Amino acid sequence: METRPYFIIGDVSCSVTVGIASGAAVTALVSLEWSMLVSMVAGMLLGMTVAAIGIIGFGLCFGMMELHMPAMITGMLTGMGIVMLRSQEPLAAVTAGFLGALVGLVIYILTWVADALLQRERS
Repeated sequence: METRPYFIIGDVSCSVTVGIASGAAVTALVSLEWSMLVSMVAGMLLGMTVAAIGIIGFGLCFGMMELHMPAMITGMLTGMGIVMLRSQEPLAAVTAGFLGALVGLVIYILTWVADALLQRERS
């Protein structure tokens, strides 16, 4: 993964933004009447769609390769997790956005650490 500050800031901001947008989008989509299984699939698809749009937007400035994996994982996990919470109990959009940002940050850190460990093993 990239170590230059400009790209790290871009990668982190992409993951956090995708998390916020995915959380807000799935909160608007799902209500308490939805089944958890159906809402999970819908949330995953919507989260991945939001992530694809975010990757295209941020990729123009920061490059696609480093953004792609953390942002797609963030969109998918945020979509599935937030929507399963939302299908069980009321959840405010602000809370969903905060949880999405947190998921984005954690996923980016885990991806960066995993890549560093893989690079160390290869050298």
